[in-house]
Amino acid sequence: MSMQQERYLKTSGLSCLVSACVGMRTTVELRNEAFVTGKVVQSDGFMNITLEEVEMLDPRGSILKFSSFFIPNRLIRFVQIPESIDMIKALEDQTKQLTGRGRGRGRGHGGDISKQRQKILDKKERRRQEDIRNAMKMRTAGGKMEK
Repeated sequence: MSMQQERYLKTSGLSCLVSACVGMRTTVELRNEAFVTGKVVQSDGFMNITLEEVEMLDPRGSILKFSSFFIPNRLIRFVQIPESIDMIKALEDQTKQLTGRGRGRGRGHGGDISKQRQKILDKKERRRQEDIRNAMKMRTAGGKMEK
């Protein structure tokens, strides 16, 4: 896929939360019920994750250590977002960081936006806000289940 598609995915979904975890230790649960804990080095819009200083607890209970570990998106079941991350602020920061000004598409009417474009932007914002609310619900529901 192209860089534009990856950028869109990173700004329109929850994969930007994983980008907010770069430099922090987190745990990723895999679909085969293994747990991988390490420091997030990189994540992309498709939610592929690269970790370093990794400990992997496999489904049989044995612990394996790796200096570097790549997890393709199709193997991820859950990503545990560290408590220290303010999810709303992280979502806002990541989307602001990734949605900069374009490279000259359009006629440049001094910031005026057509009604149709404004409708599209409003719809996108409503979806983003809904994603944020759902993420917060999942986080609070997950916290209650752990106790």
